[in-house]
Amino acid sequence: MPTPPPPGQPLLRVRGVNHTFGTGDAKTQVLFDNTLEVMPGELVIMSGPSGSGKTTLLTLIGGLRGLQSGEIDIWDATAGTYRKLAGLDEDGLVSVRRLIGFIFQRHNLFDSLKATQNVRMAQQLFGGGDQDIRDLLKYLGLEQRTGYKPASLSGGQRQRVAVARALVNRPKLILADEPTAALDANSGLAVVTLLQHLARDRDPADLAKLVRQPGDHDDEGGRITAEQAAMLPALAREKGATSLIVTHDARIMNRADRIVHMERGKIVSNVVVAERLFVSEGIRKCAYFAAVLPEQQQAIADDLCIGLHPDLPVQPIHLTQPGNSVQVFEPGAVVVRQGEPVSDDSKFYLIRRGKVDVFRNTDGGQKKVAVLGRQDFFGDRALATDEPRVATVVAAERTELYTVGRDVFRRYEATSRPFITRIREVYGVR
Repeated sequence: MPTPPPPGQPLLRVRGVNHTFGTGDAKTQVLFDNTLEVMPGELVIMSGPSGSGKTTLLTLIGGLRGLQSGEIDIWDATAGTYRKLAGLDEDGLVSVRRLIGFIFQRHNLFDSLKATQNVRMAQQLFGGGDQDIRDLLKYLGLEQRTGYKPASLSGGQRQRVAVARALVNRPKLILADEPTAALDANSGLAVVTLLQHLARDRDPADLAKLVRQPGDHDDEGGRITAEQAAMLPALAREKGATSLIVTHDARIMNRADRIVHMERGKIVSNVVVAERLFVSEGIRKCAYFAAVLPEQQQAIADDLCIGLHPDLPVQPIHLTQPGNSVQVFEPGAVVVRQGEPVSDDSKFYLIRRGKVDVFRNTDGGQKKVAVLGRQDFFGDRALATDEPRVATVVAAERTELYTVGRDVFRRYEATSRPFITRIREVYGVR
């Protein structure tokens, strides 16, 4: 049985990866200190302009080039351990490639082989039945083309054969370079939907939205057929596949779990879509942030994101990242104390995971007045006032908190001052 990585650990880990082409005076560095973690079951899209290093990084992860500098570790589900690419010879790289399903921008099919035979060649490395091949080709709309050679197939049909070849062995890591570039909207959506279902179970209601209904006209995003949707449970009976996709295709961006953006050879942003939504919705519940312009709300949220799904616990590596916005409090730890003076170092808190108890001192002693949990916030008055803290907040369990300093709020306050003024009036703050 395949063994998943330990809880909270990535399937793919990239640390400090650099790469150069050429030698001597012609030597050119193309990758600069890239670090990335991809969790099991994620569908990650890597975007960026041409020449930004996306494909080079993808080929290093796939063992198609030798690693010059840094570390790349891939989880081997059969061995139950990480395979380290640093220092591997060609034989070692070949063994790593067997863990991966590759979908190239060029289909790289064998011209002398029929569609079924091209897929079967990959399958023979691991075994398996012809039914898997037939099911995949049928799902991809190639049921009537299984006996055709590449020269008799269109560009999109050849690409779909290449997709079937990459997925037939159900790899746990799938690397794809522009997999939908040659595909129409319907075929592209079918491929991405299959990758999503190979990753993990999806909400049936979300799938239903993608299915073409009688009388529907194809829109820009395409539709899959009811027959294709019905085939997904059998095709994706094994979960846990992770996909890293290099693409410029805006049609599939909203299907990703994470979007990694590269420029000039370096990862410059790493946004988990669910985390971005979680943080954005959380801060908008606060009247102070709701008063800031929408694009500024999003910028604040993106500054807080650490590139990890909010359902997953933070790891030590996330707490040591430059500009980290998350603090962790163990049960019983005091986050803020009533009467504590407010200063430029005071913070607003958004609960990522865990719970806190809120107490107030009254004439009758300390009284619990609230229990706050996931996506709740506290400390908002400290953003705009110099009043001492009005309550004591204590971690009821291990609690992870996104934090925003007053300096961040003030950075955006000037451009939204009319809105902020009204909010101050509502709060009775001068």
